[in-house]
Formats: sequence, C-alpha cells, structure tokens
Amino acid sequence: MEDAIINLGGVPVYVLGLLATFCFLWGAFVFYKKSVEAHFEDEAILDMIVLGAFWGFILSRLGFILTHISMFLGHWSRVFLLNNYPGLDRWGFWTGLLLGLYFLSRRMKYKFLDLLDMACLGILSGMSLFWVGLSLVAFQWQFVLIGVLLFLGFLLFWSLEKKYRLIEWYRAQRTSARSGFVSGFSLAYLGLVFGVELIIYISVSVWPIVWMAIMVVTGLLLVYIRSGRVWSEDINSLKIWKKKTKK
Repeated sequence: MEDAIINLGGVPVYVLGLLATFCFLWGAFVFYKKSVEAHFEDEAILDMIVLGAFWGFILSRLGFILTHISMFLGHWSRVFLLNNYPGLDRWGFWTGLLLGLYFLSRRMKYKFLDLLDMACLGILSGMSLFWVGLSLVAFQWQFVLIGVLLFLGFLLFWSLEKKYRLIEWYRAQRTSARSGFVSGFSLAYLGLVFGVELIIYISVSVWPIVWMAIMVVTGLLLVYIRSGRVWSEDINSLKIWKKKTKK
C-alpha cells in the first residue's frame, strides 16, 4: 500500500497522504461547524485548525522517526525526504493537533475542554472516513469494521453533544453541566476501538494494551471529574445500596 501513488499534474502523491489530508479537512470542517454553532469566532477557529495541522504534521513526522530510528540514524537528511522515506505517526499527529488547540485556546482565553468537545467530533468523523477510505484503496474487512465502529461513535457523540447537559447523572447538583462529557467518553471509546484493532490484527503486546487502558481510564475519569458528582457522596450511596441488597 505504501507504493500506491497517483499522479496529479505530474507530481506524485502517495494515496495514503492524500487520503489523510482529505480526512483531516473533513474533520476540520466538522470542528469548524460545531464551534461556530457554539458561537466561537470564525478567525480563531481557523487559526486553531491551521496551527493544529502544523504541529500535528511536525510531531507525526517526529514520532515516525523515533519509532524507525535505524532508518534515519547517521542519515539525518532522510528526515526531509518525504518522497523517498515517507511515514507519519498517528499518535504524534493527534498529540500535535491537541497541543495546538490547547495553546491557542489559552492565548485566546477560551476554555480548552469546550473546544476539545468539538474537536473530538471532528477527530472521530475524520478517522472513520480514513479507515473506510483505506478499504477502497486496498479492501480489508478489518478496515471496514474499524471505520464503522468509529462512525457509529461519531453519530452517538454528535447526538449526545446536544443533550448531555440535560443528563441528570452528569449534571448532578449543579445548575448547569460542564464541558468534558464528549471529550472523556470519546477518549474512552477510541481506546476501546484501538483494543479492537489490536485484537483483529493479532498484535496484542504489553505497551499497546497499557496505552489502550490509559485512554479508557483517563477518559472515564475526565467524565467523572467534570460531572457534578461528589466522590464521598457516591461512596456513601454505594454503601447504603450494599446494605439494602444484603437485607
């Protein structure tokens, strides 16, 4: 699949790179649409998309270099030869994207989690399109399965983004719910989908499993911390429930 190229105006473009670019633009459009609906400034959102893309590319390339260091060690000019030595790391890309979003949100005095909720919808939509697109380039049922799972997650959280502030469990005793619901559950869901990916490709090893567990636990913790619930009260409620069940 790495050798599959198409020709646009005499310039060779790797299909995976073109597909990734298109999916990023689609995810950026979803992020832009939701952010505008939430009354963020157009110019600020476009700046975040551009900066996120820049740092996403830089860190994704750096991540690929670090995970394939033997290819570049002693031949550092290969870092810049993207045609001859192509490769990007998806985790590096998402890290760079989120870092760009974080720093610009701080500079423009926006709440990071407000924007992250919108960004997660864009990430899920872009990733689902990417995996489905892969199945068109080189069909594998695994690509379709992962793409469908991500798309279903996107539809679910797109719907919940409009409703979660009314969920009594999440809002608890607060007069209004805080953002972070979509971000937390999206992170946990992406962790579960990553686990499915590991299983169907039979590439289960220690560090990927640890990373998957971190994503799931961190996502769920984020939802709980951002909710209006109080840990001590929930513990007491659990104790009372256990006493009643014993009776």
